[in-house]
Amino acid sequence: MRAYQLTDSGTPAPDAPLSQGRPATASSVEAAGLEADKAVDGQSASRWASAEGVDPQWLRVDLGAPAALSRIRLDWEAAYARSYRLQGSLDGTTWTDLHSTTTGDGGTDDVAVTGTARYVRVYGTQRATPYGYSLYEFKVYGTPTAGSAA
Repeated sequence: MRAYQLTDSGTPAPDAPLSQGRPATASSVEAAGLEADKAVDGQSASRWASAEGVDPQWLRVDLGAPAALSRIRLDWEAAYARSYRLQGSLDGTTWTDLHSTTTGDGGTDDVAVTGTARYVRVYGTQRATPYGYSLYEFKVYGTPTAGSAA
């Protein structure tokens, strides 16, 4: 498996998440300092947190260009999803399921996926706690498709 991120020289850096530092949005934010971009900043101490007690919720990252996806890693905080879907989209409107589970147990989920997408989201449908959803890191790995530029 190889993952790439463009470096300043335009050369992909192996094993770096495509999602790191990319624009992220979410269905909600619990409070200031817990915004969507915190889940793609490469800092394991910061996090995104959704509004408490509300299903469904989602976190989306724009990779900047289509990529052939290989895996997605979710580093959950104590407020995690019991049920969620990992989805990809080329236009940010029409979504295709890449993976789904109803037995999430928190911690780290490292999931192999296949598909091509520019936008990737985690779509939480059932919280495991009374709180919201909270991710320290949302890492999307893959290879930029030919002719794409971030």
